[in-house]
Amino acid sequence: MTTVAFLVPGVPVAQPRQRVRIAAGNGKAFAQNYTPAKHPVNGFKAAVALAAAAAYQGPPLAGPLRLDVTFLLPRPGRLVWKRREMPRVWAPVKPDRDNLEKSLQDALNGQLWVDDQQIVTGNVRKMYAAGHEQPGVIVEVTTL
Repeated sequence: MTTVAFLVPGVPVAQPRQRVRIAAGNGKAFAQNYTPAKHPVNGFKAAVALAAAAAYQGPPLAGPLRLDVTFLLPRPGRLVWKRREMPRVWAPVKPDRDNLEKSLQDALNGQLWVDDQQIVTGNVRKMYAAGHEQPGVIVEVTTL
């Protein structure tokens, strides 16, 4: 059993909806899905890939995998106190948890695992960072 764990610093960014454009090739028109090159998700995916490369240098993991992720979102002003403890709390706000997870999984395809279809179980949490923490993503991948 192999476990790879790492922290991705920075504010997590959700995978946006695909945009569609009509493209022509070989004399035929077809619909093409794409994500704009300047979208912030591309920077987030690069940060994920960099953190994963620092934590794991081997070939992509094979077989079924467990993925445990904690997305730490920036703490809103209404939850910042000067004299009280500020633990992590659940973040029932946008972006959606599944879109955050999708951007993370897409960034690790071909690097940490062959394809995200290998992920068969795991926990995904979306929380506001504690008072002493910076926003980021805590990732743990385990082979089964």
